[in-house]
Formats: sequence, C-alpha cells, structure tokens
Amino acid sequence: MNPGQWEPGRGPVDDRTTLLAHALALNALHGPGPWPDGGFPLPDEPPGRNGEDGPLITSVVLDGVRTHHFGTASNPEAITQVADLLEAAVSAFPDPASLARLHAVLARQHAVDLADDLVKELRSRNLPREPLHGVARHLTEYGPARNAVKLGIVVLGECGDERDRELLLLLGALEELTLYAVVALVKTQPDPQHAVYKLARQVKDWGRIHAVERLEGSNDPEIKAWLLREGFRNGILNEYLAHIAATTGELYTALLEPEVDQALLKGAGHILATLALIGGPAKDMTDYDDAVPAMHRYAELAATAEPTLDMLDDLLTINRCALQPDAGIDWPRGEPERLTHRYEELLARPVWRELVLAILNNPHNYGPYGFDTALSCAGRLEMPVVAQALRHLEQDPSSAHAWSWVVDHSTSETVGSVIALAMRVLPLDVLTSGPTVSRGLGPEHTLDRALAAVINDLDEHPGAGVELLRICLSARTTPTRRRALQILTSWPPEHRPSGLRVWISAAASAEPDGKLQEEMQAFLTG
Repeated sequence: MNPGQWEPGRGPVDDRTTLLAHALALNALHGPGPWPDGGFPLPDEPPGRNGEDGPLITSVVLDGVRTHHFGTASNPEAITQVADLLEAAVSAFPDPASLARLHAVLARQHAVDLADDLVKELRSRNLPREPLHGVARHLTEYGPARNAVKLGIVVLGECGDERDRELLLLLGALEELTLYAVVALVKTQPDPQHAVYKLARQVKDWGRIHAVERLEGSNDPEIKAWLLREGFRNGILNEYLAHIAATTGELYTALLEPEVDQALLKGAGHILATLALIGGPAKDMTDYDDAVPAMHRYAELAATAEPTLDMLDDLLTINRCALQPDAGIDWPRGEPERLTHRYEELLARPVWRELVLAILNNPHNYGPYGFDTALSCAGRLEMPVVAQALRHLEQDPSSAHAWSWVVDHSTSETVGSVIALAMRVLPLDVLTSGPTVSRGLGPEHTLDRALAAVINDLDEHPGAGVELLRICLSARTTPTRRRALQILTSWPPEHRPSGLRVWISAAASAEPDGKLQEEMQAFLTG
C-alpha cells in the first residue's frame, strides 16, 4: 500500500446533518459571519439549550472558562484509545463502518480535555502525514457531532496546510469551533496572522476572544488599528481583550497622533474604562505600563470632542480608578491627584448632566441601552433622577437594570412606592402563575428578570414588599422563588410576617426544584 495515495471513503457518517453543512447554510444566508447567535443551535444541540432542561453552562462557554481559568483534565485512557483508532485508520483502507465507529468514539469525548495530550501522542507515533490528513478531513467535513469535529480539527492542525484554510475559516465561524480552528490556522497556514485576523472578524463572543489572543504581539498596522477600534469588543467580557488591544495596538502612541478619528477615540475610551475595572478576570490597568499618560491623553482629547453618553460612561469609570490611589498602579509623583483633578474638572461641565437628562426625559429616542447607561451615569454624578426612572418604568417595566437601580436608590420611606408600582405594571398573574424549573434564561423571560430585580435588594429593607415576596414564592422561575425565600428568612424575626411558615410550607409542597424544596424544608424544620 502507498500511504501517499490513501484516501478515505467519501460520504457522511450517517443521515444526520453535519456541522459543515450547517456552516455552509449559514454562510449562504448571512455571509462569512458573525452569524446570528454564533451559529447556534448546532445540529447536535442537546435538548433544552437556553431552555428549561438544558445545561446552565453550554459547551462553548465551558471550553472558554476552562481554558482561561480552570485548566483541562487529563484522560490517558481516552488518549490511547483515540490515537489507536487513528493509527488503525491510516494503516489500512477504512471502510464506512470503521469511520463511523471512529466518529462515534470521538463524539463521546470532551475535546478540550484531549486536545493537547492527543497532539503529543500523535507526534510521538509519527503517523504518515497524508493518510492522517485524509482522516482529519473526513472527521471535519462529515462529522455530525461537535466533539468529533473538534478533534478532527485538532488532528488537522498537525498534518494540514494551506489547502485547509477555507475549511477552517468556515467551520471556525461557528463559535463552538473557533478555538480549535484558530489553533489549527496558526499551525498550518503560511500567513497565520492574517488567517486568524480574518476569522476574528467572523466571530464576536468566545470565538473573538480565542482568535484575538492569537494576535497578541502583532506588528501589522491594519491588525493593530482594528484592535483599538473594534477587535477588543466581544459579547462575553471586554476585560479578556482590553490589555491586548492597548499593548499590541499601541494605544498611547495612537492617541498621540495629530488626528485621532472618532472610532479610535471611542475605542480608546472603552479600552481604558475596561482596564480601569481592576481585579477582573484578565490583565487590567495595573499591568499597563502606559496607564497614566494614556488616561491623561484621553482626557485631553475628550475635552475637545463632541460629548456622547458612551464617553461620559467611560470618563466616570476611568475617574473611579484614579480615585483609588491604592489600586496597585505604579503612580508617578503627583499622581493620581493630578489625574483626578483633570477628570473631575472635565466631568463638572454642565453639558454632561444636560445630556443625561435629555436621554432620561426622552428615552424612546435612545433605546433601552441608552436609558440604562444614562441612569447609571446619573447615579455616579449624584443626580436626583428617581422620578425619571419611575416614569420610564411606568411606560416600560421590562428593564431589570432600571428596577434594580431605583430600588438601590430608594430609602425605607420611598421603597414602598417602587414596590407598589411594580405590582401595578408587571403582569404578576403570569409571572407568579405557578412554579416551574425554568431558570429564566432567554428573551422570553425579560419580565421575569425584571420582577427578580425588584425584590433582589429587599433584604436591605426589612418588612418592605411582604405581599410581593409572598406571591414570588410561586414565581414561575426558580431563581426568583429562591431569592424571595432568602429575603423573607433573612429578615430579623421582628420584621418577618406572622404567616411566613404557612407560606413556605405551601410553597414547599408545590416546589418542583428538589434543591429549593430542601431549602424550604430546612427553614421549616430549623
């Protein structure tokens, strides 16, 4: 047998939709990406994703969290089994049944746990490159299960070349597969930076994070400019990419240019404000060597720029960082006092308060994000705008942020009017129609989350909202019922309603969530 001429049988493993076919359909409908919801749901989606019975953490989130925070688990037995199957496949002419078995075994694995160790094992076995390439292509092109395709991409990273570029870019536009595709692109392409850059623009959530992390240290002017204006943004946490954008993109140097365009100024504000969130999951202002001069230069530019709500939000966040002299930044002599003075002087301009009031008084012109951001800015500027918040909630009670804000800014004398408004404008007959196991995820539960926001901080107001908390013990979402229980039972005994044990006993008898039912019973027996 001549291994160089080996080629697996072409054709799907079975009649299930392959991930490649799914990606091709999305590409035909929406172009190269980003695709709606990152390409989800995938053909092999488990029942209940983002629904009542699905996992709380999806596999794409789990891959991201584990690779960034917790690490992966070693599984030597699985590595040996998979490597043996791959070696057998490249040593003979595999029939469709043996290829189907290979797919089935890989589909049962956790790809993120096997990837690195599998690469080491394959290198130690020195399998013939072209036959291995044929098997890898079959796994990626014809796999109907995500883990089989992920591991196919891992193998392709060891034996692929420029022939695989378009396949990896297409599959990598599925957020579920981006991590694996971007690693394979780095290993196999003659121009890995530009291949990764192209893929980074086709994704926006965990995929964007995985891709941009592989652009760290780039000297390409186009990539650096994109990082500062757009590349750091993602749908998970901008903290993961802000430091890469600031350093690789050379933020401070870019801000020193004679002409700073609006997109760069906006991006700079967001990057600096994100870095100012010290103590997050990634590098922050304490790790940024140009932190102090960059914050000064941004304030200088903002002082002559057109005021916007986003700019105000960023200035307030950066200023909060400057107000923390012990935040861990290596402050030069005279800082942060000089920086604080500059920002306080800038924020004292009347135009900012005028802008906030204009948005709060005409929220329909700015959308939900604009109103919530203006409300947040108003709080930090110590503006008395509770009346505007209540007026907005009267017309649109769906904003969980607004409910949370107005309760947080209420006193023991005024919180009752907030609760009364909530009971009047929220559809409580629907939201508390009976317990289910729903966690309240998805857009269909917007009002459920609004109700949860109303009661969330009532532990700070003992005795307030008793009737609302009582009916929330029958809320249709589990987190709302649990929070109602926690608040009612955390109040000092003198503030607890006399019928509390009866209410909780009735709720426990109807509670479908076993863990929450145990918590209710624990209170009753305790």
